Amino acid sequence: MITVRGLHKYYEGHHLFKGIDLDIKKGEVVVFIGPSGSGKSTFLRCINGLEYFQQGEIVVNGIELHSINRLRPDRKDLENIRKVRLKVGMVFQQFNLFPHMTVLENIIEAPLQVLGADRTVTIEQARSLLRRINIERKAESYPEELSGGEQQRVAIARALAMKPEAMLFDEPTSSLDPEMVGEVLSVIKDLVNEGMTTLIATHEMGFAREVADRVVVFDSGDIIETGPPGEIFTHPKTERTRVFLSRVLKR
Repeated sequence: MITVRGLHKYYEGHHLFKGIDLDIKKGEVVVFIGPSGSGKSTFLRCINGLEYFQQGEIVVNGIELHSINRLRPDRKDLENIRKVRLKVGMVFQQFNLFPHMTVLENIIEAPLQVLGADRTVTIEQARSLLRRINIERKAESYPEELSGGEQQRVAIARALAMKPEAMLFDEPTSSLDPEMVGEVLSVIKDLVNEGMTTLIATHEMGFAREVADRVVVFDSGDIIETGPPGEIFTHPKTERTRVFLSRVLKR
């Protein structure tokens, strides 16, 4: 589903990624863990074309992304980024809902404007998504009238409305109050159980252990370890992983 080869990324003069390679199978759930600033979020943004990279290749279901000249971007590269974003949904730390639109309007906007979908059909599909995340009663509410957990669930529904083939979650619970974390993780678990290819950057170690097929450990822009969750959390191979886990599991 997703192949990354020789990925190099410079960020504010810092050489963050130094030749990362990674393969992700269709239907696989891959969870990225590691210290803040280790590159997890930037890596996801590179896959979705939201961050440029200077060297290497990312292939998403046959669509190739390469380094882009920011001053003179190639038209084909920009078109491929657009194609990838149609296939890969992304949910961010901040909910990024349009504050002047209702919940329903937030969900139907992209299918109508980007896909040219039929309005009646799109509204019904949006209501079905709202039922799925258990907030259909909030369809006519505005984002400011929702709790943080509700807003994040709407953000997930908005991404799903584009019918993606894979979902990327960038620290989806980091902006939530502790009591709201569970309701968002529950929605993500449902997606995972339905077989959606899912990539998640998170600090929720219990959640990572529960849902991941594979855990990838980032540190200082490097993938220092990868393996099944039982192996990573019980018998980490590197000292850097052991130190990281000892710190986060004590909290």
